[in-house]
Amino acid sequence: MNYGPASKYYDLFGQKQDIDFYKCLALEHGNKALELGVGTGRVAIELAKSGVTVWGIDNSKYMIAVARRKIRKESPTVQKRIRLILGDMRDFRLKQKFPFTYLASSTFEHLLTREDQTRCLRSIYDVLEAKGTLAFDISQADFEKPTSSSWWIDRATIRPDKEVVRTGLSRRNPETNVVSVNLFFDVYSRGKLRERYYEYGEARLSTREEIEKILQDAGLKQISIFGGFNKSAYDKNSQRMIFVAAKS
Repeated sequence: MNYGPASKYYDLFGQKQDIDFYKCLALEHGNKALELGVGTGRVAIELAKSGVTVWGIDNSKYMIAVARRKIRKESPTVQKRIRLILGDMRDFRLKQKFPFTYLASSTFEHLLTREDQTRCLRSIYDVLEAKGTLAFDISQADFEKPTSSSWWIDRATIRPDKEVVRTGLSRRNPETNVVSVNLFFDVYSRGKLRERYYEYGEARLSTREEIEKILQDAGLKQISIFGGFNKSAYDKNSQRMIFVAAKS
């Protein structure tokens, strides 16, 4: 995703059941974490409230700006626990080492090629402490399902007289398994259209076997794979694949 000016409305449609999952892992691994694709700080802020020091990297200046505005509303103690960096998750260098690194909200899917995935995992390997842990979630796709366009519409009320309508269109390329995503944000006030934004992005769907192989190639040992954020067992009918791996 280009994550442009419409970033200020992403939290309206970003509710997920992943906070407790990533929070528990962060608390189990030294109370210090690195989030790649930190976005609006949705997860990072909740971890910081629980006592975790979080560094966050994102390549969207708009997302970082939204996160900073949200962080300024938190207590001074929480603010001190979060550091945001504008950067590329495929190629970053930090002097810090982390016991825990994570990518929430299917962020790993924005790595569109095997090369991109490898570069990201090797960068993660370099900043993980010895036996440090990595966790991330991705969608599980039905690759046998005929490819077709998918439309959806979401609505969110900001206040009684203001509403945001998000319309999405996605389509998977069966040869590359890259999904193109078109998002339209229409902002209405008192029944009149006041703002309109369009954003485009792509996401690559991967199989379990592909992820397991690339983790191994990057020097990361898979510990667990879950089918849900409640740590339910993974099976072929699970909607998500949630990987937990460790530095070998």
